[in-house]
Amino acid sequence: MTNRSDIAKQFASSRETERLGLELGHKLGRLDSSTHWVLDERYEHRPHDRLHRRFTVADAYAAVVDLEENLRGGIDVVIEAFGVEEQYIVDEPKADALAAPTPGVRSWKPFFEGDELVERVMIGIAEHQRFAAAYRDYLEIARDGGDIERIVGEGKIAMVLMLVSGFIADSIDVLREYHRRGIRVICPSHLSAVSWADSSCELNDPPGLTDFGREVISACNELGVLVDLAHLSDYSCRDILEVTSSPVIATHTKARSLTNSLRDMPDGIIRGVAETGGVVCLLAPAPRTPVERHLARRHRDDTLVERYPDRFERARAKLADAEVWGTKLDLETIDHAVGIAGVEHVGLASHSQSVPQWKEYTEALIEHGYPEKDAERIMGGNVVRVLSQH
Repeated sequence: MTNRSDIAKQFASSRETERLGLELGHKLGRLDSSTHWVLDERYEHRPHDRLHRRFTVADAYAAVVDLEENLRGGIDVVIEAFGVEEQYIVDEPKADALAAPTPGVRSWKPFFEGDELVERVMIGIAEHQRFAAAYRDYLEIARDGGDIERIVGEGKIAMVLMLVSGFIADSIDVLREYHRRGIRVICPSHLSAVSWADSSCELNDPPGLTDFGREVISACNELGVLVDLAHLSDYSCRDILEVTSSPVIATHTKARSLTNSLRDMPDGIIRGVAETGGVVCLLAPAPRTPVERHLARRHRDDTLVERYPDRFERARAKLADAEVWGTKLDLETIDHAVGIAGVEHVGLASHSQSVPQWKEYTEALIEHGYPEKDAERIMGGNVVRVLSQH
């Protein structure tokens, strides 16, 4: 007979977080430390579950750290993005959502500037460091490839800190200080354009990198800060591809030729990222149709009934099941990017969507026809390679 009390979730004590200055519930994401069942390999029965666990799986962009969901999805490495709050200041909506922004017209404004801007970023860095200290049994901040290898080898998640915009107060010294404190990835511009680079939704006049912006990219190359193109304007992307002496990354994007969205990358820039030796990371989830959701849910539950006659063991197995029925892997975009950039230059990102379902993605790639070696590259090998080169 199953121990029925095991089905109840077990929550961590708050003493450690209080000792480190964190209030109960003050977390990056939603840590639910009922991890005993999610780590139990008894409930991994799909044909490629063990292969997924053998891969080093990397989520190239997460705006939330939810340790339970990452553990359920078998995530080993996560680029955790944070920044400074920005205010939307447009009075009237654009008549044409697909029209390029007008150079010099402002749509976004950071809440902070100058010393306060830097202070706000420092607060974010310190918050992530306290989070990692509080949950060091599960996660550790990685500063280089050696750290990633060691942390993953210890069975923990390697978290790489990323600043989502170039909030450096126009100072290379500030960039150096961010690096000293652990920042290893930076996107020059998120929503609001900074003085030296612009975004896909707000252009400077003239658009693209300034001379100082080129100095920033060179300093990133020197320091070992990986430059992210995900939110940038085409102008800034092309300028960075011209200037950089190191591989670059697009942490989370889709292909504009498929989406017709200015936020996503055109094929030429996808190819340019690959030519630097970098990696284009695609937003992994795609919506399932109602029929696909129905079939997936029915197959899951029928299998549970067949495999677990003990109802409490069946209930525990359903808790351990990582499948999320609303989405599937976006194989169409993956195939498109592989065709343009090559399989050595494609990765995946969640943007904190359907993270547990990553457990299915290895299986989806294999069943779609990708060899194990290529599936391993897409699931994380390419991202880890580029992170380790900086």
